[in-house]
Amino acid sequence: MGVSISLVVLIVVGFIAYQYVWGPPTIKQRVVVYAYNDRITGIDPSIEDDTGLVIIGLVYEQLLRYNPITGELEPVLAVAWNSSKNGTEWVFRLREGVVFHDGTPLNATAVKLSIERARDVYVETGRGAGYIWEALEDIEVLDEYTVKIVLKYPQRLDLLVAATYAAYIFSPKALSSSGASSYLDRKLEEWFNRGNDAGTGPYTIEYYKPDSEVRLKKFDRWWGWSLINNTQAPDYVIIKILPDPQSQYNGLISGEIDIASSVPRDYVSILLSRGFKAYNLTTYHNYLMFFNTRRYPTNITEFRKAIACALDLDEAVRLAMKGFALKGSGIVPHGFPGFTDGLYHQCGLSEALQYLSESGVQTPVRIEILYQVDYEETRIFAEVLQSRLRDLNIELILNPQPWSQLKEIAKGVWENPENTPHLIVADWWPTMPSPYDFLYVMFHSDSKEWNFAGYDNDEFEDLLDRAWELEGINYSEALSLYRRAQEIIFNDVAGINLWDEVRPFMYSARVELPPKCMNPLYMYVIYFQYVSVRI
Repeated sequence: MGVSISLVVLIVVGFIAYQYVWGPPTIKQRVVVYAYNDRITGIDPSIEDDTGLVIIGLVYEQLLRYNPITGELEPVLAVAWNSSKNGTEWVFRLREGVVFHDGTPLNATAVKLSIERARDVYVETGRGAGYIWEALEDIEVLDEYTVKIVLKYPQRLDLLVAATYAAYIFSPKALSSSGASSYLDRKLEEWFNRGNDAGTGPYTIEYYKPDSEVRLKKFDRWWGWSLINNTQAPDYVIIKILPDPQSQYNGLISGEIDIASSVPRDYVSILLSRGFKAYNLTTYHNYLMFFNTRRYPTNITEFRKAIACALDLDEAVRLAMKGFALKGSGIVPHGFPGFTDGLYHQCGLSEALQYLSESGVQTPVRIEILYQVDYEETRIFAEVLQSRLRDLNIELILNPQPWSQLKEIAKGVWENPENTPHLIVADWWPTMPSPYDFLYVMFHSDSKEWNFAGYDNDEFEDLLDRAWELEGINYSEALSLYRRAQEIIFNDVAGINLWDEVRPFMYSARVELPPKCMNPLYMYVIYFQYVSVRI
């Protein structure tokens, strides 16, 4: 009898020790690590208009999402929509049963609050991309799941509610959670940017350090899980901030990273030979060279044409982008509404010399190019252009700067053009699926924040403004006007679209990236709800 009791005690003690040391059996979590190449600039769903998109696109949702293949809109938080004949009234029927991460049900009031905040913050402070709501006159809550949006003039509002920025819906409870007195109170923005979230998306924010790492956790109550039926979607998404392409490559090789957004382009073939895969996304991300049209000698059209003729875009794509780009044509990128083929300069050295002679500029002459210091592709491009311009007896001075400095220097073209470089290289991806986003923001004289050319042309601006208002009435005619507007930029050589990027996302064999997981409008967002992860 005593032996039996001792044996039982021994077994119990052993079991307790096992539990203490090893713990109970755990269910393995599917974790994916994604290397992103830029610091996160913010995650306020109404205000952020830069790199925070990579987080916002998973945590928040719009009413609709743009399909780049069909050019159509797909339902997200809205399941049905229609407009009046003149395009000034739009009614959206919301998806029922959707909850925010804080447990609050989605309703029409949340939609009204979210859109009005994005608009009003922009109107009050000029921050964010709320300019997309410029035509907004009123938002009416018709019932819990129906909202009517009234516009001052006709627009393709279905395109705007699918915008990359300023179109995300957040929970009204965020106001009380943040202690904000109104949606314009800075406390709300600060609350968001501390890593708090109030979205409806498939992932929630668990840890937020914008300079180094963001961790997202699967939101089990997301409305879409039952529809997509992906049992291998990651339970956790870890986004590592690794600006150095070499570090991303090393992380893939070591197994510490599953998906890399920015490995050195020269290493893509090496990774492929080692069993990694590539998702080559033809993006709406393009690189443009602006001419300072307010400073001698780039204020002379013929001089600008001489530089355009000396530039070989095919060579630039081959050398700077290692072939991972499409030669720019017009300002609007390939595959985007309003893209215009054949709108690039095909001349050469002899014509460049002819234009240089017609310009009256005496050589040798010195000009300066400003570009981003941490982008290898822009450095290579600047060096290639420097070599080409020597044939014209033009000395090109290279001025690499970090992005924050570049932007401040470039904006000086309006108030201090003589101290602003002659050439400025900058990149852009769109806020909304409209050519207006590229053309207005970068070349309209009212857009002094981003018009680095200092360009001012009444004919161009009249075409642009007419096209914008025509989108809601006659979309095809509006696209025709946008193409004509690009021809004006082309003939004036105010700026040149150098290339439209093809981005190779490299990934390991333990993950699978289906086509639906990426969309060129929502740059760098990987829709992880569609991604499969092997344990």
